[in-house]
Amino acid sequence: MARLTNRTLFCAIALLLLSALTASAQKPNSENKSKYKEVEVTQFDVQDGVKFPPEHMTGMMAEIVEELRNTKKFQQVYKEGEPHTDVNDPTIRLVGTVTKYQAGSQAKRYLVGFGAGKTKVVAHVKFIDKASGNVLYEKDVDGKVVFGLFGGQSKTSLRDVGKEIAEVAKKQFF
Repeated sequence: MARLTNRTLFCAIALLLLSALTASAQKPNSENKSKYKEVEVTQFDVQDGVKFPPEHMTGMMAEIVEELRNTKKFQQVYKEGEPHTDVNDPTIRLVGTVTKYQAGSQAKRYLVGFGAGKTKVVAHVKFIDKASGNVLYEKDVDGKVVFGLFGGQSKTSLRDVGKEIAEVAKKQFF
């Protein structure tokens, strides 16, 4: 009987914690749903002290644009400075800062496994109304490679950042 009570208590506490975490997460703002037609992706910054290779930044920015386009939710996704069709369309400006980078090692992932050689990228992103400058939503996103075929490619972490940003955009704005 005591075993059943402990299990029940544990489940109840777990459910309470889960509901508290869900309630504290930023909720989508209904007035922003389907309002924005375009996304302007700006070049991310790198936090002081974080050694994020420039070639990784180029790859990550390309992945972010590609993943946002793959949502098929926006009429246009473009990099800052690129031409776009209608300057009057409601536009989200995506800005971000890489706050953490762990280079990892494909060889260690392949030979050792169990999380050895993990690659990780963390960025703090903000979705901003381009016209008003108001922050619509902000969040930390990450990408990581822990394992994969022949140790996995570290570039996958860059794609994962783009995928998470695209998922956030879909949830918040559509």
